[in-house]
Amino acid sequence: MGKKVYACVVVDLDIPAADKIFHYRIPARLQGSLGPGDQVLVPFQNRLLKGYVVSLLEKPEVSRVKDIIKNLYPGLISEERMRLAAWLALRYNCRLIEAIRCVLPPGGGRKIRSRRRQLVRLQGTKEEIEEAARELERRAPKQAQLLCHLLQLDRPLPAPELVAAVGCSSAPLKALAEKGLVRILEEDNLPGPSRSEGEVFVSPPPQRLMPEQEEACRAIIESLEKGEFVPYLLHGVTGSGKTEVYLQVIAKNLAYGRGAVVLVPEISLTPQMVARFRHRFGDRVALLHSRLSPGERYEEWWRIQRGEAPIVIGPRSAIFAPVPNLGLIIMDEEHDESYKQEESPRYQTREVAEFRAREGKAVLILGSATPAVESYYRGQKGSYRLLELNNRVDGREMPEMELVDMRLELEAGNRSIFSRSLQMRLKEVLEAREQAILFLNRRGYANFILCRQCGYVALCPHCDVSLTYHGQGERLVCHYCYYQEDVPRSCPACNSPYIRHFGLGTERVEREVQRLFPGARTLRMDMDTTRRKDAHGRILAAFARGEADILIGTQMVAKGIDIPRVTLVGVISADTSLNFPDFRAGERTFQLITQVAGRAGRGEKRGKVVIQTYNPDHYSIQAACHHDYRAFYQREIENRKALAYPPFSQLVSIVVSAADEGQAARVAAQLARKLRAELPSSCRLYGPGPAVLARVRGRYRYQIVVKGTGLFALAGFWTSLRRDFELGPGREGIGFSFDIAPVSLL
Repeated sequence: MGKKVYACVVVDLDIPAADKIFHYRIPARLQGSLGPGDQVLVPFQNRLLKGYVVSLLEKPEVSRVKDIIKNLYPGLISEERMRLAAWLALRYNCRLIEAIRCVLPPGGGRKIRSRRRQLVRLQGTKEEIEEAARELERRAPKQAQLLCHLLQLDRPLPAPELVAAVGCSSAPLKALAEKGLVRILEEDNLPGPSRSEGEVFVSPPPQRLMPEQEEACRAIIESLEKGEFVPYLLHGVTGSGKTEVYLQVIAKNLAYGRGAVVLVPEISLTPQMVARFRHRFGDRVALLHSRLSPGERYEEWWRIQRGEAPIVIGPRSAIFAPVPNLGLIIMDEEHDESYKQEESPRYQTREVAEFRAREGKAVLILGSATPAVESYYRGQKGSYRLLELNNRVDGREMPEMELVDMRLELEAGNRSIFSRSLQMRLKEVLEAREQAILFLNRRGYANFILCRQCGYVALCPHCDVSLTYHGQGERLVCHYCYYQEDVPRSCPACNSPYIRHFGLGTERVEREVQRLFPGARTLRMDMDTTRRKDAHGRILAAFARGEADILIGTQMVAKGIDIPRVTLVGVISADTSLNFPDFRAGERTFQLITQVAGRAGRGEKRGKVVIQTYNPDHYSIQAACHHDYRAFYQREIENRKALAYPPFSQLVSIVVSAADEGQAARVAAQLARKLRAELPSSCRLYGPGPAVLARVRGRYRYQIVVKGTGLFALAGFWTSLRRDFELGPGREGIGFSFDIAPVSLL
């Protein structure tokens, strides 16, 4: 065997022509020290670019070969992560460099300055501090206030938070440190909930398990002991103790010297989950998500890589965490749509988790009260080992469900967005000093504004959607491109004063609560209120501490919240998801109602749920009202089979976009002709035609949907189709979106 003095390199460049492997010579000074996974500097088209070594070879396939300039970062990508990137590119038909970026550390190997925080602790007994505060009250009142604030909270505080609470500069704090009354410590600013948030989200010590939990743990631990790949589907009703199962099997996994990744669908779920896991496992827990600062992500990633934090929690991107000796992957709320990446690479986290678990001989747990239809089907067929938790812990009852037909409310003269029953239930909760959650999966104040004289509707100039009315700031906002404009006082088309807003969103729900119950304290949790860092954690922590009576929100409030004082959940409109033109509309409706209903009755008192709908007889709403997943599944799987939808077929969605509608239509038609000529006859082609959202951000979108069996096995065909399309003539300004197994066809 000859000496391998050439390298296969992927260049870090986002152009179609760069989407292939390039061969470079390894200069003598680097031979023997350069290998797969290294980040290198290479000459490319008269400039120097970063690249990644995929493999080494003896002889290049081209005659003219340039030298690698420098080995920037030896061993940046492990062999396991490089295999993962290669699989990702092939499975989801994306450029290899896009897949490689998924497995890179934050900053791509470049060191990022991390942040450390100053934590202030009291020095001395309570009596000594109280006496010092009394002495300082007259001559140094700010110093006294700082001491009193720390005494009152009885815990250390970050220095910025402490001085902000008292309203002073850092000088009084330094003076207290010089007097020896406080100590200012430098410590790592670990991401996650603050200490004040963590206090309300603690996990009790390991509990005595219910028989169903015990059986689930026994099966999973047996697989962990054997060190074999086993996928489990843990189907447990809301409140059945799935989290305690996770905690106990992770403890066993750690005892075997192996790491774990715990995936949650929403960033909003991480504060409570992280607090519980850190309460049980301390600093061995790391957090990874997009809301962390670059420095925080960098520190956490390398803590994981070094083995200092063998438990990782985060949303979908955390599946790429570099956990050494990975033994367990847990995907909580596995059904959730947010596990599907909507930008290239358009991966399905469940499949990536399966690949990593299989490669590493790890156990995979998919947990949900409302499993995806495809997942439950696999559980029924034996592809997943099905574990069931059919009862809530401690014998707690499932919440009492009440279905309200809003058509009858209108007939009775009730024009409020709240039914009479929901108003009465809210009044009872407020009088009893309990808490309620109101759910509506639509933010803003109203869906659109309309002129009642000429029919004018305010539309986004860049997207084929109506502008949403936001009462805060009196603005019309597009939720796709974020275009904004002022609310017109008269109709722009006919100058009529009869222009009004219609529909509803979370902002309007909040105002209606304040109108009907002026003394009620409310919090709102949606995209508008959680844009700032750590907003999710602050809102949930405040609600858990009892600082609000009613939490109003979108799907962020539907999952994972476990607050004992919540005894009432109101679903303002169960039809919001039901009316989407998508074959999964019924499934989404069942899942959302069931999940948000599960937030009620987590304490001693049985919960109540009021579901408002204009479609009370729909099977998904009826099944949710009876807490009957199997009834829903049976009806849904029959529908899927009759219409040959997943899991009885596979889907591929292709969207062609352009600034010119005619150009988008022509190119989509060309692509469709090629597909019809080359795909197997077992495949059916739908389109091309305008997508449901026909124009977004000023670009016209034409969609082709392919349905059939064996589509995912045609990886080579899809790759060559994409490359031929991207490199073909006349492709300037044409967008091409390729989605294997889309979760939505909008």
